[in-house]
Amino acid sequence: MIKRGFRVLSYVLAFTAFSVVFIQCKKKEVQSTQSNMEIDYKALDETPVSGYTRILVDESVYPIVNEVNEVFMYEYNRVKVDLVKKSEGEVLNMLMNDSIRVAVLPRKLTDLEVEHFKGRVKPKMTHFATDAIVFVTSKVFNDSIVDYQGILNNLKSSSADKSNKKILVFDNINSSIVSSFKEKAGVSEFTKDYAYFAGDTESVIDYVSKNSDAIGVIGLNWLTQPTVELEEKVAQLKVLSVKNAKDSKYYKPSQNNIAEGTYPLTRDLYVVDIQGKSGLGVGYASYIAGYKGQRIVLKSNLVPFKVPPRELNVRKEI
Repeated sequence: MIKRGFRVLSYVLAFTAFSVVFIQCKKKEVQSTQSNMEIDYKALDETPVSGYTRILVDESVYPIVNEVNEVFMYEYNRVKVDLVKKSEGEVLNMLMNDSIRVAVLPRKLTDLEVEHFKGRVKPKMTHFATDAIVFVTSKVFNDSIVDYQGILNNLKSSSADKSNKKILVFDNINSSIVSSFKEKAGVSEFTKDYAYFAGDTESVIDYVSKNSDAIGVIGLNWLTQPTVELEEKVAQLKVLSVKNAKDSKYYKPSQNNIAEGTYPLTRDLYVVDIQGKSGLGVGYASYIAGYKGQRIVLKSNLVPFKVPPRELNVRKEI
């Protein structure tokens, strides 16, 4: 009788153990299936950490924005942000027409641009980094320095140096870099014999890597964070030191020189949000200007708006 009871108890315990294992396996299978299910992000309510949106990005600063966005979406898996890479002129046009309501630009909106939204929404502008405009050439280029003021003089049709065989290569005729140079040179267009528009930054890098007389003008973060396809071409380039008119010395666009302001061609980067609600524009801006986003900016060799603190472990004994 005891043996029979023990046998029954063994069967019960075995069945119970099998049931527990089966249930756990099914639970893991359900969890795995749920995690692999495609989320309909557009069906989610948009909050700072969930839902779907598109963000316009000035093409000259795309790499840093893309890197932060990938980490942002990885950390918040209910978020889907598609980046739309455009020239500054196109970004502003789409913002003004409400096509897309969040953008990243290498400057703040002007008072006139802000006035456009008066009565509807007050644009939020979040400063998150300082970038640099750099001059790049092929490694066989004769010089290692460039006079910025001389460049501006040559961009003026009336004072262009006809004997100068060098050519300046810009990304896009509507880009933020071109707008900046036009403003500094005081012209509405460049002399055709001296300036060439390649189309985008990748095309500038490709052109300069193959032409020894060309000087490319691009955003620094394209050099510090090149795509896999561009790595080989970037390795063939060198960055020129630029003359600072204040002390007549030449400076490389290093992180330190950008932070101290000795490198003369710097620009502040902003997230511009005209959503008028607490949506993904707020979430992305908070993330890129927050601790984790600022660490990514720091590692990219740009200058973060807030330098993340370094944590040191101090021990009395080794």
